[in-house]
Amino acid sequence: MKHCCCVAGLVLSILFMVYASTCALADDGYLHLNKVIDKLERGKLVTGIWCLSRSLSNARSIVGYNGYPTYEESLNTPMIDFIVVAMEHYPYDITELRAFTLGLTSRREVLAKGNLQPNCSIFVRLPVEGADPVHAHIKQALDIGAHGIVIPHVRTAEEARKVVRACRFVRPLDSQYREPEGDRGFSPAICSYLWGVSPEEYYERADTWPLNPKGDLMAIVMIEDRAGVANVDEIVKVPGIGAVFFGPADYTVSSGHYGDPGFNVNEALLTVKRACDRAGVPFVGFANAGNIAELGKERNRLLIIGSDIDHSGQAAAVIDYLRNNPE
Repeated sequence: MKHCCCVAGLVLSILFMVYASTCALADDGYLHLNKVIDKLERGKLVTGIWCLSRSLSNARSIVGYNGYPTYEESLNTPMIDFIVVAMEHYPYDITELRAFTLGLTSRREVLAKGNLQPNCSIFVRLPVEGADPVHAHIKQALDIGAHGIVIPHVRTAEEARKVVRACRFVRPLDSQYREPEGDRGFSPAICSYLWGVSPEEYYERADTWPLNPKGDLMAIVMIEDRAGVANVDEIVKVPGIGAVFFGPADYTVSSGHYGDPGFNVNEALLTVKRACDRAGVPFVGFANAGNIAELGKERNRLLIIGSDIDHSGQAAAVIDYLRNNPE
C-alpha cells in the first residue's frame, strides 16, 4: 500500500509539473498545440515528410527519430515537425488513421517537453477535391485529432472557402472571427482526448489559423490545375487558409502535357509562390540535400523533405545538414 501511494504521488507530481510548465508558458505567450504554427510564428524553418505507412510501428519510429527534447530544443533542433498522411491515392481507412494518430501520442515526449505540444503535427491529405463535398471527410479527420487537412485540386476561392468552413465550428456570437462561418459538427470526445484538453478547451483551440491567431488547425489547399493557378490570388485571400501546396505532377497531367519533356511547370509554380508571399500565406516547398541551403533562405518556411518509405535517406540528409548549419 505504501509503495502504491508513492507511485501515485510521483504520477501526480509529474502531471503537476506538466500543467505548471504549460501555464508558465501561457503567462508569457499563448502555447500553440500545433507545433507547425508555433514555429511559423517564430519565423523558424519547418520541415516534414509524406507519410504512407499508417502502422503503429511507423508511428513509434517517427516519435523515436525525433527523440525526446525539451520544449526549447524541440523548437530549435531540426527534426520532423509534421507529417502529411497520404490518403488521396492510398486507402482511406479512418479506423487505421485513428490508431496511427494514437500511436503518435507519446507520454515520454510530453514528460520531456513539459507541455502538451506534440513534436510532430499531423496533417491528412484527403481523397476529395475542392469541387467535391468535403465536409464529411474533413470532419472525420479532425475528429480523430489531426492538426489540419490537405485538400487537393482547389481551383477557386469559393472552393477554398468551403474547405475553411468545414474545418470550423460556429464561433460565439461576439467573436471577431465568425467569418467564414463554420459548419463542423461538435463531437470532440476523441480529438480532445488525444490533444490532452477538455472538450471546452478543444472548442477554443480548434479553429483555423491564421484567421484566429489562437487557432491550432491548418486548412491547407493544393493548387494543381490551370484554373487554380489563374485564381490563386483570390484563393490565398480566403480567411483561414493556412498554407498552399503546388502539385507539379498533377499540373503537368491536368494541362495535357504528361510525358512532354519540354513542358516546364516553373512558371506556374512561381505564380503560386509569389501569390502566397504577397498574401503572407506559407507556401509548402519541396527540399532535398541539394537545394535546402537555397530554399532555407527563401520566404517559404514550410518544406517537405522526403517520405517515410524513401530508403535513400533524403529526409535524414536534409535534417543532418540543418543541424550542422544552424540558422
